[in-house]
Amino acid sequence: MPAVPLQRACTNGAPSPKPHHRRAAQPSQKTIMNRLIAALALGSAAAFAPAARAPASVVVFGGAGKYEGQIFGFPEKKDLWENWDPNSPRSETNFNPFERNADGNACDCSGYFPGEGKYSDPARPDVDFAAMMAEKTAMAEIEANPKAGDVPGAPGRLN
Repeated sequence: MPAVPLQRACTNGAPSPKPHHRRAAQPSQKTIMNRLIAALALGSAAAFAPAARAPASVVVFGGAGKYEGQIFGFPEKKDLWENWDPNSPRSETNFNPFERNADGNACDCSGYFPGEGKYSDPARPDVDFAAMMAEKTAMAEIEANPKAGDVPGAPGRLN
């Protein structure tokens, strides 16, 4: 005997002319939104994954400054400034370590600024307040007595 679909009775008690099959349960609006949020969160997780390494041919090494790989504090900067010749072309060993770029950034121990290819963060010493005040006094003296040839456009200056 063939299976007969279930029939429901109409409100008046007579059998319904159409067979009624059970409908599959529909997910609620909240379940759909939760699934959507989970899919978006997992899809955007790649944005926080570590970036792939650059090929070896693109790796850039730091400069060849006198204090490369060493602590780069005020005494080292003052030594570079004393040996700096503003009339000679700017190089990794001939630059004003107290000079700032247009963004106000200080250079590293090879004369490169953040954003330049060979820039590397210099190792800075721990400095207390008394040392900072002594450096401030020494900087005022340096700024008050510029070197001969230290003028805008000089070959050894950034700008």
